[in-house]
Amino acid sequence: MNKLRRVVAMLTVFLIVGLIIGTLICAFTGSKYFMGMLFLTLAVPVVLWVFMWFTNLVSGQSQEEQNEDKEQQE
Repeated sequence: MNKLRRVVAMLTVFLIVGLIIGTLICAFTGSKYFMGMLFLTLAVPVVLWVFMWFTNLVSGQSQEEQNEDKEQQE
């Protein structure tokens, strides 16, 4: 499970960096897709945060319990 989280985290970082680069390219070239890219650059991290918050809420495990589980695994 821990390895899966790392892979998903790296994919998320690459996605956000790609969106930022795409937004900058659209801004410098004057593309008509600039506003869409800007919206996605702002919306994707918010949606991912809400998703992580909701999964923690549904799992019923608090942050302290997750930290204790990580310490026990190490």
